[in-house]
Amino acid sequence: MAQAIYTPNTNSIPRFLGHVQTAGVPPKVSGEYLKSVGFKSGNDRYLIPILKALKFLDSSGVPTDRWRAYRDKQKAKGVLAAAITEAYSNLFETYPDAYRRDNEALRNYFSTQSPGLNESTLQLVVRTFKVLCTDADFSLAAAAEEILEQEEVKEKSGGQHIRRTTVQSGDGLTININIQLQIPATDDATVYEKLFEAMNKTILRGRQD
Repeated sequence: MAQAIYTPNTNSIPRFLGHVQTAGVPPKVSGEYLKSVGFKSGNDRYLIPILKALKFLDSSGVPTDRWRAYRDKQKAKGVLAAAITEAYSNLFETYPDAYRRDNEALRNYFSTQSPGLNESTLQLVVRTFKVLCTDADFSLAAAAEEILEQEEVKEKSGGQHIRRTTVQSGDGLTININIQLQIPATDDATVYEKLFEAMNKTILRGRQD
């Protein structure tokens, strides 16, 4: 996190996250957009740098794939947890269970990272982090990030499905195999499953035999 992110009105965070899930994806999020969807307070503008830090928005304010992934209510808590872990990566390196830490521990950490902040702002930084974590499930973070990365790879490769496989032989030798397949884009997961099942039989098991 390059700089401390916070909002004086933390109640707007869960409200806006709910808005992300129920509204369409805008071409860009700006102060005018916030006003148009009911976030009219001057303090609501603090949402934009928070969303950029979470990579829900890019540097220009355009919604990202993470924004779109969060719209899926089945995945939302994991997506948010992954976003928080990345945005506060230094904090999670110090405290892997940062979302469980009390206010004092978080306040002490943020005060060393941003020594220029006064006490009232430090409390807002802590409060913002705690409110974000309320709507996140950190047990699902890794799985949600993996799904998002797979979707990004499929989108960028234009139907080229990429799979990295690690094989370990009986004598302890580890072999990394990068497989790239040029196949038509499809939403039918069974196509990929059958391909990888065939490769497992012909390539991977063949090496082990």
